[in-house]
Amino acid sequence: MERKKTGSSRYFFYFILSTGIIIAAYLGLKSLIIKMDMFYINKIEISGNINLETEFLQNLSRDFLGQNLYAVSKKDVLQKYENIVRIDDIKVIKVFPDELRIMVVEKKGIFYLKSKEGELFPIDRNRIVLDNKNFYEHEIIPVIETDIPADNFLFGKKIENDFMERVFTFYDRLIKTDPEFSNHISEFYEDDGDIVMVEPNIGYRIIFGDDEIEDKLKRYVFLEQNRTFEKGTIVDLRFKNQLVIRSEDQ
Repeated sequence: MERKKTGSSRYFFYFILSTGIIIAAYLGLKSLIIKMDMFYINKIEISGNINLETEFLQNLSRDFLGQNLYAVSKKDVLQKYENIVRIDDIKVIKVFPDELRIMVVEKKGIFYLKSKEGELFPIDRNRIVLDNKNFYEHEIIPVIETDIPADNFLFGKKIENDFMERVFTFYDRLIKTDPEFSNHISEFYEDDGDIVMVEPNIGYRIIFGDDEIEDKLKRYVFLEQNRTFEKGTIVDLRFKNQLVIRSEDQ
């Protein structure tokens, strides 16, 4: 005796039909909205930028004025800003009925790399070379002296250098111990295999060596708070339980 066929095929047909109706209704509504004057973009707001000028960013998006708010996609907006190395991401928010909000996420410089010729190039935490046409007032960051030729710095590309990587590792250990310590260092350079730091106000040098960095930092902060060092002085903390203060000429 044969079993009777279930009604599953009938339900599947109704599902396909209802899905088709919903899609058709959505496309019809979207087509109607795109043609309505009340949704034409009348205002573009830029936010999130730190170093990049708001007026500059607004000028790049002026073409959207007068376009339908719901016809503009994130891809359309990204294409306007894709050649700006400083931009890490763009968030697009559509505000009913006629406002477009563009939220910019900037790449932040963490160091300046000094080239062999003495030219400065900002880089972010991912070692990406940022533009150096403008030196931004909000970007006061330490310098790493390198022997990299200036021609090797390509905007938007990753830069590689062994000493730079040593400084990144060293710097991360310092910041984990004292997040404000970056404000007390203006430059890193290499001398006889050691990382040498330059104090920004007076210009004396500081050497920690490679081990017990956290303890040496605490010792240095205590010293710095309780005594003064002259320009041309090297504060050497490489030796365990011993502080050496000497002249650069020695």
